Amino acid sequence: MRTLHALRGTLVILGVAVALAVGLSVLPEREYQRWQLLEGTIHARSKWIYERINFDPEPIDVVFVGPSRVGAAIDAPRIGAALAQRGLPSNVVNFSLPETGRNINYTIIDELLSKKQPKLIVIGVVEKPSRLGHPTFKFLAPREQIVHPGYPADINYLSDLVYLPFRQAQLFAAYVAPGVLGPPAEFQPETYRGHSVDTTGDVALPDGRILNATHPGAPDEIERGVRKLEARSRPPILPAEYAEWEFGDERHYIREIAKLAKARGVKLAFLFLPYYSGPSAIQEEALYRQYGPIWMGDFTAFQPDLYADYAHLTSTGADQMSDFLVDPIAQQLQSKAKP
Repeated sequence: MRTLHALRGTLVILGVAVALAVGLSVLPEREYQRWQLLEGTIHARSKWIYERINFDPEPIDVVFVGPSRVGAAIDAPRIGAALAQRGLPSNVVNFSLPETGRNINYTIIDELLSKKQPKLIVIGVVEKPSRLGHPTFKFLAPREQIVHPGYPADINYLSDLVYLPFRQAQLFAAYVAPGVLGPPAEFQPETYRGHSVDTTGDVALPDGRILNATHPGAPDEIERGVRKLEARSRPPILPAEYAEWEFGDERHYIREIAKLAKARGVKLAFLFLPYYSGPSAIQEEALYRQYGPIWMGDFTAFQPDLYADYAHLTSTGADQMSDFLVDPIAQQLQSKAKP
């Protein structure tokens, strides 16, 4: 009898906890405040991304998404100026965020295509995709994207879901007292960074330090970084028939991005960016080629003077990569989209 009472008590407690979690998860929020949750972190660019999409009337013609390699390698204003000289649509933005995980690219593109009509989306790819989603997904994604399981082997699903009630409680406090218990609710034009932001060159870290990306890194440091990257990089563990499970984040969200793009008549292209001395082979090449061309930026791979560290280009390397992309981007903008 005691065991039965204890079981009932446990079930009641669990039921109350679940009901409380669900209740917190549906509290009202302001989207803009959600996209400001990462202020003060290496992902603070998310605020500008939302502002550029929602508050800036200028169109967006070409958008880059992907990990930090894309941020370091693509000077969006430089590409825009070169396209303008050719009389082509020239509003170019770099919506990359540091770290890997394709789900956050889907969140950004979903938001983008709900408000703007770009002509081309360029997705940065590397030699082997991450097995996990992006760490910012649980902060920035709409709650419906977090609740939806996405793909069967999403290892982060439960942790993201468990975090949702806490996030929504935080956003509700900001909703009630904006600027006091959370980020401001209104767009502040005086702090807006502008139509296009140059993400290349030195990086200001949240603690005030400046991370060099202007000058080439020390050769021994670059080599040490390469060794560390290669030591923690694991080839496919499961047989090929289970790749959809092992690399579900990449495969599922690339397909979902492609669906969004096709529905809006937006072209896709893929940009491969290698780490220093890294291979040119792309594990998911067959997947990417289903949806657009792959532009190989591997000409930098064995030029140490173009790398600030093992995987990120200097501003000089970014200039070369950006200039390299002008011709293929122009060709995409000049050609008609396939029906």
